[in-house]
Amino acid sequence: MLVTSDVLIEEINLTYRRLNAAAVDLARAERELTEHIRKVRLDNAEAILEARNERTARLYLDGLLDTEEHRRLENDRARAELDLQHAKREVERLHLIVRMLGMRVGEGIQG
Repeated sequence: MLVTSDVLIEEINLTYRRLNAAAVDLARAERELTEHIRKVRLDNAEAILEARNERTARLYLDGLLDTEEHRRLENDRARAELDLQHAKREVERLHLIVRMLGMRVGEGIQG
């Protein structure tokens, strides 16, 4: 059981490191995407403000954001979000394993 515990502890530590890295990557991807959108808006603020209505301004902005760079940043953000979700599921899986092992230990003590 000691070897299993050590292996499980190492796996838990590794998973939490992955979860942290995924959260940091998502924050970075969101920051880069937000900065890109802000820059496009600032660089084209005059034209956006001259639009006749909000719908026209939105269409104009959508056109400005229809670039390879913007799509790459959106894909990076989506990938980071997916990685974070996978890391969260892995943490949940390990929590279940720990609970199941705790139940087995509890049953062994009673029996």
